Amino acid sequence: MEVVSFFPGFTSYVITKRQKLILMSFFLTVVLVATQTVSENLRFYSIGFLAVSTLLLAIFSLWGELSGAKYFLLLLLPVYFVTGASLFYFLLPVRWLTRLPFAFLFGISVYLLMLTANIYNVAAIRTIALHRAARAVGMLFTLVAVFFLINVLLSLHYQFYLNALGVALIVGPLYTVQLWSAELEDYVSRKVALYTGIYTLVTAQMAMVFSFWPLEPINGALILVTVMYVLLGVGQFAITEGLKRKIIFEYIGVASIVALIVLVTTRWGG
Repeated sequence: MEVVSFFPGFTSYVITKRQKLILMSFFLTVVLVATQTVSENLRFYSIGFLAVSTLLLAIFSLWGELSGAKYFLLLLLPVYFVTGASLFYFLLPVRWLTRLPFAFLFGISVYLLMLTANIYNVAAIRTIALHRAARAVGMLFTLVAVFFLINVLLSLHYQFYLNALGVALIVGPLYTVQLWSAELEDYVSRKVALYTGIYTLVTAQMAMVFSFWPLEPINGALILVTVMYVLLGVGQFAITEGLKRKIIFEYIGVASIVALIVLVTTRWGG
């Protein structure tokens, strides 16, 4: 018996990787906007749904070249970024004029972030010219994700030891991803693991110290992100090209400027 297909074009259609990334970005943006309409007691469930959806859609989009450490590392930054952005989304003023532009930028960011993850995915197999640019974009989104998450964490006004623990859980995995992206091996090397451990400890200790300062959450998040930027920049150069005095002074200069801004804007009086 002959089977007739009424939709031969549709059934033979194969979705491309770029189309997967676009659909992923669109879906997550729609869900993010829809979370504004849910009640407050359902917001954390909606954020959990966004995080799980990001994980599953990232696996679906990158499936094919995933192997070794990439099964884990390439999925971390998208999940962290989406979780941080959705948490920060609820801190914005409750009006569409503010949240719609944020949602638009969120969708574009997810697409660019997934393109970066795809470049890592391919560059780990064969050398491509976009690897250096992808590392810069990955660094940017790592810092943005950390800023969102730490800003929310500090807004909860926990005790200093909980702040340190929370910051360690936020930055530790992302240090691993960014330092690993400089090597793109199928495993996490001993050097990357060592740098990650030291950098996570330093950042957590800085969070503990700043818990006793009269800092606004946004200022605390800014200075911890700056610490991460300096450590990541130095660490990536140490892994790929070796440390140079000029590079160290450049990062110290950036850290000094941000520290000065934070000191000037901090209210030291009652």
